[in-house]
Amino acid sequence: MTDAHLHLLVNHLPIVGVFFGSIILITGMLLKQPIVRMTAYALLILCSILTLPAFFTGEGAEEMIEHLPGVSENLIHEHEEAAEIALWLSEILGILAIVALYFEQTRHKLAGIFSILTLVLNLGTFASMSYTGNTGGEIRHPEIRNGYTTAPSANETAEEEED
Repeated sequence: MTDAHLHLLVNHLPIVGVFFGSIILITGMLLKQPIVRMTAYALLILCSILTLPAFFTGEGAEEMIEHLPGVSENLIHEHEEAAEIALWLSEILGILAIVALYFEQTRHKLAGIFSILTLVLNLGTFASMSYTGNTGGEIRHPEIRNGYTTAPSANETAEEEED
């Protein structure tokens, strides 16, 4: 298995995990259920760990595709920059989730404040990860780039000539 293959396998996990972590955390806050909030914190900690292989396999993936036709160095650079921000946000989120989990388990008076802080950072991290994922997709999927238009098919060209 190559770094590119591994990168494609693992890079979706933290994005989806952080998304579900926010849903679980919001649910736990609305229902006032500590066990649900603790589940969300555990998931967010796992996501911060899963962000590491997604990030560190990116360089190897880049080396495999950077010279392929249609691959833009600018798109790769934009993806790398976005990935660095997402990585740092994810790791900070993981640390914050550890603190929030501890406060929740010990029924500390700051548990409620830390659940709000974790949710806010979680939403920001999800936005950053989503952007990072999109920029990564744009590298090999021009159809998701802004301004992309398809070339007319042979059938469309023939139809236009008939008119």
